[in-house]
Amino acid sequence: MDLIKVKYEFPTLIRSGNMIVNKDGQAFGYYHVPQINYDFLSDGERIQLRDKLKKFLNECPYDIGFKAIPVPYSPWESMNDDPKKVPGCMRKTWKTTLKNVERMLRKLVPSREMLVLKVNMESVSGNLLEEIRRGLYEVVRDPSVLVDEFMGGDYYRLPFTEWERFEQAEQDVYNHLTTYFLGGITRLGESEVLYLTERCGCRGVSPEIQEEPMDLLVRDGYVHVSKADVERGMNDVDLSFKKPLGMVRWEKDFPEETIRGYFQLLTVSWLPPGIGFPNKAEVFRKAKELPFPVEIDMDLELMPNNKARKELKKKWDLITGQINHTVKSKGEETEERDIGKDAERKAANEALDEKLEEEKTPLFKMRLVFCVWGDTPKEVKNRRGQLISKMKEIGLRLEIPRNDQKNLYHDTLPGAGKMDRHYIVRPTAEFVASFMPLATTEVGDPAGIYLGTTIMLGTKSDKRKIEQWARGNTPVFMDESRARDHLSKTSSSLIMGSLGRGKTMLKCYIVYRRLQRGVHQLLFEPKNELWSIAYELSELAEITNIVSVGNTIRDKGKFDPLLGIEKASADERILKGQLAESMLLYLADEKDSSWAGTAIGYAVHETIHSDRHPSMIRVLEHLRRIATGEQQYPDLLLNDQARDDVARIHASLKRKARQSQAQLLFGDGDETPIDISNPLTIIQMQDLQMPKPGRPDYRLNMTLLIAMTEFARRFVNQPTPYAKGVVFEENHRLMEVDEGEMAYREFMRTCRSKDADVMTIIHNAKDLRGKREEKLREGEDGGEDIRSNLGYRFCFSVGDETEAASACDILGIEPNEDNISEIMNLDSGEWIMRDLDDRVAKVKMDLEQLDPRLFNAFDHRPEANRRREKEFGHLREKRNTVSKGTQEGVI
Repeated sequence: MDLIKVKYEFPTLIRSGNMIVNKDGQAFGYYHVPQINYDFLSDGERIQLRDKLKKFLNECPYDIGFKAIPVPYSPWESMNDDPKKVPGCMRKTWKTTLKNVERMLRKLVPSREMLVLKVNMESVSGNLLEEIRRGLYEVVRDPSVLVDEFMGGDYYRLPFTEWERFEQAEQDVYNHLTTYFLGGITRLGESEVLYLTERCGCRGVSPEIQEEPMDLLVRDGYVHVSKADVERGMNDVDLSFKKPLGMVRWEKDFPEETIRGYFQLLTVSWLPPGIGFPNKAEVFRKAKELPFPVEIDMDLELMPNNKARKELKKKWDLITGQINHTVKSKGEETEERDIGKDAERKAANEALDEKLEEEKTPLFKMRLVFCVWGDTPKEVKNRRGQLISKMKEIGLRLEIPRNDQKNLYHDTLPGAGKMDRHYIVRPTAEFVASFMPLATTEVGDPAGIYLGTTIMLGTKSDKRKIEQWARGNTPVFMDESRARDHLSKTSSSLIMGSLGRGKTMLKCYIVYRRLQRGVHQLLFEPKNELWSIAYELSELAEITNIVSVGNTIRDKGKFDPLLGIEKASADERILKGQLAESMLLYLADEKDSSWAGTAIGYAVHETIHSDRHPSMIRVLEHLRRIATGEQQYPDLLLNDQARDDVARIHASLKRKARQSQAQLLFGDGDETPIDISNPLTIIQMQDLQMPKPGRPDYRLNMTLLIAMTEFARRFVNQPTPYAKGVVFEENHRLMEVDEGEMAYREFMRTCRSKDADVMTIIHNAKDLRGKREEKLREGEDGGEDIRSNLGYRFCFSVGDETEAASACDILGIEPNEDNISEIMNLDSGEWIMRDLDDRVAKVKMDLEQLDPRLFNAFDHRPEANRRREKEFGHLREKRNTVSKGTQEGVI
């Protein structure tokens, strides 16, 4: 079928920056509207958001419109890795990683939605006399304006004085929006405004965004522009509005080929009698539940209160006349159902009039247009049917104006004038705001490490689960540098959830991607899950150092807090000394004010300042000499009982220093430090037990945890040019005791000052609550210090309602029935995420689909472990170092 090229009046006269001036002398500004994460907001928060938008609409002095459209999505732009930071051995797999992410995004999120605010820059309360005055001025200044107007001269020009007026008007509009809107408004670029126009003729295909600006020429007091430049992007498209009836068929020439397709415009001509808000009126969000993109155009023109009431009066008279006519024509046979709908509309009209009289608020002329598209008429019809059914769920009726597609098409072009056609309804600002154009599921950072896609939640009333193919799902990225460089926040993270839900998989994936981004990392692995990582992922072999630490004499002194202190700065020496003293006091269960406690302090001081290679064993030797009187201090005069106490504590500590893993804390000073020069250092702790109150080894295990924290602090404190990260399991337990709290606070303080990231993995969110109730103030639970150092929070499924309620607290959402149920019923590979901007959304990543190779390497289910043992178990004897490393970065 040959296309019939339709002649129509293209509305744009001049396009520059974010402005369009049309041929009727109207100017429009176009702005990005940041959308707001909506799924986990409470009903109260949703109503508050709706009321803010309602207030803005009621008080805005301009006619506005919202346009929700899909825009080209470039996965490469969202993966902001710096190629210079990628280790050479990972460069090949890095490229593969980015290609895998691109493949997944093109499959799951082929386009992203952009919400645009269109503003008519003439104030609603504009002065008619002023408009007449300006027009007369231009005629007197240049009578040829009349010739242009009536004879059709060079139509693509605008008096420079008008152009200046529009530029000032745009600045006024921008100032108003940034002051009174919800925040984050930015101007569209000129290329984006051109894209808005060009895509109108080929909906369903995203043309490349053209970066060349429109060439404006100022001459003889006019701004001139060529017709070809104005209609760029539209002069190579043919449109047919006749066959098939009720659709638009398009054909556009692209550089590589000519592409064809179909689209259809649907309108709202009737609104439900009431607003089911929240969870029942959000039109923009509802459309996103569909598995295909939908464009929504909502134009608004404010009707002042007095005019709105006049319009309602006309409507009331019309409905009354219809009821009277029905009664008169049917006489005694009239039934209630014959006039029931009209009577309902009349009652609603009266109620609205009373509301307007009481509140003095305006009404809005509104035209709400939807657009669906496809490669064939059949595909368009199928999508149209799904859209109509979806809108019926919230009581919105859509119609297909089969004979008015051309007019609707013209009226939805950027730069089109005021509404004066059919399909106009008249709602209040509250009704319009309840459509909630701002709703989104976005979470995470604009770019960075790809973590998966959000999954929209079913509305709280219907409890439905929305498919991952819903177009409202958005990609999720994680960029720790954004927290430090742009938000002045911590980029540390928390991963929590029950066993077997995907915590380890996410942890390993983030660690791997951080390595590709040049981050050096230290991992403490109490479960030894990553012993084969450098065998399964061969690219990690030369940059990984795996250190297996146990209770053998070979590992003696590995976590001695005084190791290497002779090379430390003065401040560092003080800190190490304080930590060593607090650890010995805690391990001995001794107060620092006692004779023995005071002696420990002197022994640590003497070791640091007099020994060539300070160590904890040397501290015990100095403590022995104090107990025997060999070493004396003028202000430490010990009597017999005091010497006995010191001797007792010395004997206790010396005995513990010989036992099992306590050897890790007591070095001779000449041990070889752990090499941390490689980008990835994994410390495997053989048979490490997490501290549990009541167990005989509680103090020893807690002291080891404190020592490991100090080791991590020293790793972070190194002066290096690269970013660093530490992965810890259960380090929140440090807050149980004063000595641990001291180590934890100093560790986190160092991480913040050195821009390092800490990833904490726990099983239960309630574990983040403090254990020492005597320190709590009203409204606190003791976990404030930990939570204040959490940027990203990932919550996987938990086992019971109490834990789920605790998870809600950590995520900052209401612990209501819906949210608790959502957390408890998360599938494997799904989690709830809270980001740096305190937004919360449900996220899913299928690593097996994204990268099967990484999935197999990070899979720690029993069958995977058996396979791993069979393939690589014989390599376990090659312990300690997978790569040789150097001694430049030992601590």
